[in-house]
Amino acid sequence: MKKMKSFQSLSATLLLTIALIACSNDASTKEATGGNDTTAPASTTETAADVNRETPEANKKLVRDFIQALYGDKDSTAIDKYIADNLKTHNPLLPDGKGPLKNGLRPYLENPNIHKTKVDIKQIIAEGDMVWVLIREVAPNGKVFARVDIFRIENGKIAENWLVTQSEPKESANKNTMF
Repeated sequence: MKKMKSFQSLSATLLLTIALIACSNDASTKEATGGNDTTAPASTTETAADVNRETPEANKKLVRDFIQALYGDKDSTAIDKYIADNLKTHNPLLPDGKGPLKNGLRPYLENPNIHKTKVDIKQIIAEGDMVWVLIREVAPNGKVFARVDIFRIENGKIAENWLVTQSEPKESANKNTMF
């Protein structure tokens, strides 16, 4: 049983690393702040707790800065700066908490073949303590991915995260792009 858990942990780390390698994107693409940058309208039923939250604009800046620092600049200190100690993740391959995130990203951050780059944020939308980000990623092998990250902000740090990634198909049933 111990060998199986060790294998599952190694497999989860490898899958996370592969997904994160896709975060290394083409530096020649649009700058992170060049995408459509919209804020969803605020809710009309705000509570006292809502009033004390950071503004949607501040939350978007926090997420934008985090994504660029960690995935673009490969700055491992971004985890301590932007992530809550009790991070709740909805990635089934990664346990909750800041420590597992650090360990899972270590191979990505230490890989000399993955260079620093400008993250290509196509859309960033915030409402209250929630931020949605659409990113165009180019893996080292040239494969393009659409990545959607959803973050919940609490006390000025990322407290919860969801991730959805889809590779860009060679052909499309329509003339729209994924971005």
